[in-house]
Amino acid sequence: MNQHVLTKDGSQLSKAMLGEGHLRLFGTLEIGHTVHSGFQRLQCWPFPDQKYCGFNREDCVFVRPPGVEKFLLSPDNVWYGRLKLLFTLSVQIDGQQDPVQLECAYISFFYDIRLEPSGEH
Repeated sequence: MNQHVLTKDGSQLSKAMLGEGHLRLFGTLEIGHTVHSGFQRLQCWPFPDQKYCGFNREDCVFVRPPGVEKFLLSPDNVWYGRLKLLFTLSVQIDGQQDPVQLECAYISFFYDIRLEPSGEH
């Protein structure tokens, strides 16, 4: 049975927007803590022609670099970037019967810029 869901402007929603399909986008990530109450919200929606809650936010984040075994948070040992896209992805892994859901974030990282003096003022 084919079910069609229409938006206010009459366009049809894709399967991914209905929570089905292999790739699904979302605009908000809530990060909680196991000990402390409350949560942090990170938002992104990089499509200029489609606003998410009235905005096109791309929040700044920091992440732990890969390969770090012992980690103590400080401003000098994290990577900084801008959150570009939040999505889930369904993949089939060899040797497993059911697809696996991966929760992903695409981040554009900031890099240090070191400018050499030109000698001219």
